[in-house]
Amino acid sequence: MRTMMRSAALLAGLLLAVPLSCRAEIAVTLPPLAGLVAMLDKSSENFCLLSAGADPHHFQISPRRAEQLKQAELLIRAPGTDAGWPLPPDNAQTLRLWPQQNHAWLVPGEVAKALPQIAATLIALHPGREAEIRRQLAAALATVRDIDARWQQTLAPLRSRGVIMQHPAWQPLLEAAGVPVLAVLESPLHGHEEGPHVLEKALAILKTHPDAWLIGDIRHSNRSLEWLARHADHPVRLVYLDALGDCGTGWEALMQDNLDKMSGDKLSADKPSTDKLPAPVKP
Repeated sequence: MRTMMRSAALLAGLLLAVPLSCRAEIAVTLPPLAGLVAMLDKSSENFCLLSAGADPHHFQISPRRAEQLKQAELLIRAPGTDAGWPLPPDNAQTLRLWPQQNHAWLVPGEVAKALPQIAATLIALHPGREAEIRRQLAAALATVRDIDARWQQTLAPLRSRGVIMQHPAWQPLLEAAGVPVLAVLESPLHGHEEGPHVLEKALAILKTHPDAWLIGDIRHSNRSLEWLARHADHPVRLVYLDALGDCGTGWEALMQDNLDKMSGDKLSADKPSTDKLPAPVKP
């Protein structure tokens, strides 16, 4: 009991030690959500619960972040992706976007649906900025349409080729653009790879679809995907995308950066090696 009391006192001391300067009115769970807020109201102060470079699948809130969240007037989250996060009970108004969809911020059509919801919430928070937020909303929707057009143009050649993915983050965008997703290597346990039978099946798919691209994710292990590239009997295109960015990156910049990655893809001309199948990673 005394140990528990000392731990509680220590936690309370840490919370009280958080400087007032760390306060911000809007908390978001994931960096792209901060980018969407910035598109509509650059005057709002917001912060991301997910620290730069942190793994969203193993999120733990720090005492400092817990205090910031307590002080926030609004929490914006994407329950389809962050539903398992161990967050304290809601102390602020909470806007839940895409509760049934994963990584929906990567699909311009879904972003276009969410922006009016975010704008309405921001207007309720700051009624005096309504006119400006509505102007920014019109501009943001135009930006989303432009980004969508760029992605559609970039993905057009892949409609007849298909892709094999390490992680399914970009799958909704690809499927919305009519790109066949031939295989996804990552298991339902985010961040872990499937066993050798899945790799053998994916290699067979790659041999029957020699023009397929390999799509990796910079925040996940891509060694299974890289094994496929090495063992293919032909050069393959290998692209590493970033589904999250960081809290200081705008949504348009995040999407454009990934478009640039698609345009600057890597051609792997490695000859098939005799490497053994990589062992599955244990949770």
